Amino acid sequence: MNNKSINKTKIIKNPGISAVEFFEKLSGKEKNVCFLHTASGNGKSILAWGPVSKFVYKMAGFKRRNSKNFEQIFENFIIQNTKKRRKLIGYFSYDLSYQLYDVKRHAKDDLKLPDVHFFAFDNWVVFENRKIKVFYKDAKFLAKVYEILKRKNREDKGGKINKAGFKMTISKEQYKKAYEKIENYIKAGDIYQINLTQRLEASTSQKPRELFAKIIKTNPVEFAAYVEGDGFEILSASPERFIKIENRKIETCPIKGTRPRGRTAKEDEKFRKELLKSEKEAAELDMITDLLRNDLGKVCKIGSVKVAGNRLISKCPTVWHTYSKIVGELDDGVTPIRALISMLPGGSITGCPKKRAIEIIDELEPKTRGIYTGVIGYVDPNFDLDFNIAIRTVIKKGGKLYLQVGGGIVYDSTEKAEYEETLLKAGSFLGILK
Repeated sequence: MNNKSINKTKIIKNPGISAVEFFEKLSGKEKNVCFLHTASGNGKSILAWGPVSKFVYKMAGFKRRNSKNFEQIFENFIIQNTKKRRKLIGYFSYDLSYQLYDVKRHAKDDLKLPDVHFFAFDNWVVFENRKIKVFYKDAKFLAKVYEILKRKNREDKGGKINKAGFKMTISKEQYKKAYEKIENYIKAGDIYQINLTQRLEASTSQKPRELFAKIIKTNPVEFAAYVEGDGFEILSASPERFIKIENRKIETCPIKGTRPRGRTAKEDEKFRKELLKSEKEAAELDMITDLLRNDLGKVCKIGSVKVAGNRLISKCPTVWHTYSKIVGELDDGVTPIRALISMLPGGSITGCPKKRAIEIIDELEPKTRGIYTGVIGYVDPNFDLDFNIAIRTVIKKGGKLYLQVGGGIVYDSTEKAEYEETLLKAGSFLGILK
């Protein structure tokens, strides 16, 4: 066997540096940097750069299956690279749903980013349990890790700060009209729940890595992700896991239900209790839990799908959330990749029934969502994978930042409360330009 196809590992104990601090030491010499962080347990961060292969896909049309069969081509890419013991990091955009659900697109794709984008890495590092574990095939990579550790902390040169900050791209009146159409669709029985979003935009000359470091230092959420594509960057601090598959056991954790964080401990507790007592928020979460349970049922062994936790609560920087945890075991013959793709897009960020929600979202949101509300994550060489939903996510392209926020609407929602909820969710990002 060629030595370059063999993974070697090196454990660096007590490095005296965090994953974020290591990330901040990276220079322009390190290209196509990817950073993934999960806060569960003691926390785990994955950093990689210098990919050896990539998969980039853009829909050519709107038919559910094109002649090349996207799913098979992508799975072949995964198999080829996992055979070489590579780590894969990337995303599926929300817009892939047009193809997966055979929905014709009317919204404008102004950012024109890939619908699927993955890098394959021979070398990467994992920060966990106060250790750095270096996975490498080339000894030069290990030497590079030691060299980065010795680098001086980089000074934040910043860039011109845009005092104007983020601006809404639709008016409150436009949001209201979209909301009223949704009310009519719900009353007519077309849908039971739908996720309506709006986009904010800003201009900046600040570097994306500096912006991401600010985001993760001020947003202690469950999942953080940074991906450098060709001409764009993803900066994400998401509270929501989409799919985790480990040893063919699968779990998904949809979020529904929001309240603001309080300014005092007493007010904070008041909002937490208010969220847990809300029948409207409970019904909203139950609907999405049923949808996701059905999605898992299509790829799991009969009788293995269970709701392992219902109305659990998550504490985020600016909001409280409730969520559920649904688990199952993959059916024989269902690969983890096929299971992941079959679940796209997430039910919590579309609505139910899912296809009709996708159609209405396309009708009411003037620009396509792109990466926002898609999924970001990794695939291990053994096919285990973990992906989060790309909410609380900024896309940087050129000198522009794009931040999208939204919320689920049901029969007893109110337009004022739903609009204010979107602003609450944006709140944790508004300070990154200061």
